[in-house]
Amino acid sequence: MTGGRSNLSWRVPGPGGAHVVKLFRPENASPVFPNDPRSEALVLEALRGSGLVPELVGITETPFGACVIYRHIDGESGNPDPCEAGRLLRHLHDVPAPAGLRTGPDGSHALRAEIRAQAQGLVTPDGQDLAQALLKRICGTDLPRSGVPALVHGDPVPGNMITGPGGLRLIDWQCPAVADPTLDLAIFLSPGMNLIYRGRPLDDTERQDFLSAYADDETNARMTGLEALYHARMAVYCLSRAYADPQPETSRDLAAARLELLALAECTGTPLLAV
Repeated sequence: MTGGRSNLSWRVPGPGGAHVVKLFRPENASPVFPNDPRSEALVLEALRGSGLVPELVGITETPFGACVIYRHIDGESGNPDPCEAGRLLRHLHDVPAPAGLRTGPDGSHALRAEIRAQAQGLVTPDGQDLAQALLKRICGTDLPRSGVPALVHGDPVPGNMITGPGGLRLIDWQCPAVADPTLDLAIFLSPGMNLIYRGRPLDDTERQDFLSAYADDETNARMTGLEALYHARMAVYCLSRAYADPQPETSRDLAAARLELLALAECTGTPLLAV
């Protein structure tokens, strides 16, 4: 199957319908997007029957690595309705998290640490440390931990949302966490991730429709306060992938990183960082 950027998946006939067999490639994990088959199986089992996820069949070890198997969901991915996506994530964030998940970033300090970890060894074309060049652009009051961590998907990009007869569902649960719910909001709204999966960033109306459907004024306000850090977070992730590409100048990740850096410059009033 196509679409995944971290792991390999096959659609396989099975009892009662098609199954998805997902082979994990742990070498594709990153500080921003961990890649853990056991966490995926844990969440799929915990959310069984919720209408949020596909039905877990099982997890198994193979000579090639760990595989998670779940029932295939008929539908389309890549272009979810922003209102449906907002309601879906709000539903998810109200569900109790199962025990055993990692703790994801929560608050400015944690996001800064994750940015530094992802950007380790990366420099700008003029030789500046990438993390330092980004973080010095983000001034103002840091936000503390949310105090209300939630079960988050960790990667709710358009490609991980399936629109089918049963409504909108989330797949690819390899990096769930207990974290600030704004983490999921930021990834869904990310201009870079929308370019990669949808072909374009969301427009202002779509962004507002999503936030209105999420319907939590406190979380939405917190999202605004952390927006610059989330743009920096996605920029370093995309740049780390682009710099590993044999032809970075034509990489989708480089184009995505530039969109994140443009958004960062606009929300901080600082010069655009050249990459």
